Amino acid sequence: MSHIWQNGIGKAPGEVIEGIADYVRLKANYIPAHWVKAGGGDRWDHGYDVTARFLDYCNGLRNGFVAELNKKMKDGYNDSYFVDLLGKNINQLWTDYKAKFAN
Repeated sequence: MSHIWQNGIGKAPGEVIEGIADYVRLKANYIPAHWVKAGGGDRWDHGYDVTARFLDYCNGLRNGFVAELNKKMKDGYNDSYFVDLLGKNINQLWTDYKAKFAN
């Protein structure tokens, strides 16, 4: 059902689409036991749980970020949306995210 909410179906990388869908699951507290913990994963765009956790981090930096990202994806996708919305490029955000949850 969360895919209905998405503007960018077919216009964004599948990893981003699935990450947003799983972000909705995360916020609804429908998290399977096998999901990575916050800070897990090797790449922000791994998809699914890894991307959902990263998007949750980004949303914590700016409430409403994921909704705004989804809105921007209406006509396509670009990594620059992260700079537009959060003032940092995706690589810096990923580095910050990994540092925040490092053990």
